[in-house]
Amino acid sequence: MAVALSPDQELATKAFLDALSESGASCVSRATAIKFLLARKFDVSRAHTLWRQHEATRRREGLIRFEPFEDPLKTELETGKFTILPTRDATGAAIAVFTANKHFPNLTSHQTTLQGVVYQLDCALQSLETQRAGLVFVYDMTDSKYTNFDYELSQKILTMLKVSTSIRNGLIV
Repeated sequence: MAVALSPDQELATKAFLDALSESGASCVSRATAIKFLLARKFDVSRAHTLWRQHEATRRREGLIRFEPFEDPLKTELETGKFTILPTRDATGAAIAVFTANKHFPNLTSHQTTLQGVVYQLDCALQSLETQRAGLVFVYDMTDSKYTNFDYELSQKILTMLKVSTSIRNGLIV
């Protein structure tokens, strides 16, 4: 389904794609451009910065290619550690939950856990409703033990959500 944009939003989309093309990233789709523009209220400069941060984070963390039907990502997804709930909050935002008591740092790498999170966020962001209404992220510490806690991973997830994800997000910790 095509997204209906105002004339100003159409101009912003063209400007965003032109800016990416000039920087050598000409393979970005219109749908991807709109996703980043929506996340930054169609401010082309801010959306371009977000896209650059997004791409840099994915390269740095090895989040380029996902094989959800192959291990280790398949096993990570089956843990249910991170999930997008099938319901939304009162404002229409999607709800994502990271259940800390299902995370065992000694059994999985940061890269695999981040792949599980990013893969599911990418799927959630295919929804225009999620792009427009945003996402509430719940970091559920209920019944967690010291062995479940991974400070560095927590920082990576929260930083990724804050500075490199193409979504307007609210955080609940």
